Amino acid sequence: MNSAVKTDSDVVLVESPGRVPFAEIHQHMLDLQAELGTAVDSDLQQRVLLFEPSPVVTLGSGAQGENSILEEAKLSQHGIDRYSVDRGGEATYHGPGQLLAYPVIQLQEHERDLHVLLRNLEEAILLTLGDWNIEGQRDEDNTGVWVGDSKIASVGLSVRRWVTGHGLALYVSGNQEPFQWIIPCGLKNCKITTMESLLGSSVEIPAVEARLKFHLLNLLNRTEVSS
Repeated sequence: MNSAVKTDSDVVLVESPGRVPFAEIHQHMLDLQAELGTAVDSDLQQRVLLFEPSPVVTLGSGAQGENSILEEAKLSQHGIDRYSVDRGGEATYHGPGQLLAYPVIQLQEHERDLHVLLRNLEEAILLTLGDWNIEGQRDEDNTGVWVGDSKIASVGLSVRRWVTGHGLALYVSGNQEPFQWIIPCGLKNCKITTMESLLGSSVEIPAVEARLKFHLLNLLNRTEVSS
């Protein structure tokens, strides 16, 4: 990042609440997105939300209703909620052991290339994995990040009045069995892996969060400010 003096459009407040109910953080994101998109001369700060979610299946704009769910009974049995959300993409599962990053930022005119933004989110994941000597790669046909033939992170965005929402989910650890009860990202028989599975040892979420935040802010050309 350059050393020039930062303007209001270059700085963000990072919120890191730890493990939180998905519904709570999702509503917070929607409120921020709406306020940033309609505010004029507002002091409202752009945000990056970094959190570990409660178990939930989210259905993006590409999800085909019940066709995205394979085992509704198991989802209900394990108390996994479902939410229709306004990001792109199809169905995915989020839960403990995953690290989600939701940038809620106002895109300036020179930043309004959503393809580049998606690639930057993927790049932040790739660089974070590299910090643990895990070699991830992109898939030409699908968003997200993969290690071999297994998916290790998902990416999906929403944009309202050029304010971004949603973002990325990096699979650090945890039970990934619920992915088998849906058609994740519209990919049948999609293999899922985690950082812990690949490394064969425990990985602390706060350590991953610190590196992901560093890479994400750098790629988004934003600087963190104190509240």
